[in-house]
Amino acid sequence: MSRTLIGVTGLLACLALTACTTPAPAIIAPVEPAAKSPLILPVQRWLRWQEAVSTMSAEQLSTALEGTAEPSNPNQLFYYGLLRQQSDAYDSWVRARDIFRQLTANEDLSRGQRRLTALLERYNQSRINWYQSRDELRLQYEELEVKVANLQAHNQLLTQKIKAITDLEATISTRMEE
Repeated sequence: MSRTLIGVTGLLACLALTACTTPAPAIIAPVEPAAKSPLILPVQRWLRWQEAVSTMSAEQLSTALEGTAEPSNPNQLFYYGLLRQQSDAYDSWVRARDIFRQLTANEDLSRGQRRLTALLERYNQSRINWYQSRDELRLQYEELEVKVANLQAHNQLLTQKIKAITDLEATISTRMEE
């Protein structure tokens, strides 16, 4: 038994010595976050432009469109597309859709920029589709109005004929009684 006791005591002594010789854990100081740089991602810049253009009045929009030269790079093209999109004219929506389609196909742009332009392309396409369907409905309505007017005129003519026939029958009936 004494051997066991000596072995256990020895083991405890070894463990105690090992614990004393183990280096203390390194103190991990909190890392100071790097100062945030005013780096603005291109897609964020584009979203800010979109927000600014969406709040423009009709006069501001007109002035901006008149003062904008033919776009020569993706940033200018995007801004020009935003201006066109904001307009109330069908042709401007078509031009905006085409610009955004062109930018979506541009492999030099970031993934976020291409996704944004794809979204704006779909938005303008839906506006174009809505306008076309509304225009078709307007044409159908105008055609139906013409048909209704023709049917009302035809109905009035039939009413006059029925009245004339009724008057003629009354005249004939009166003569036969005499």
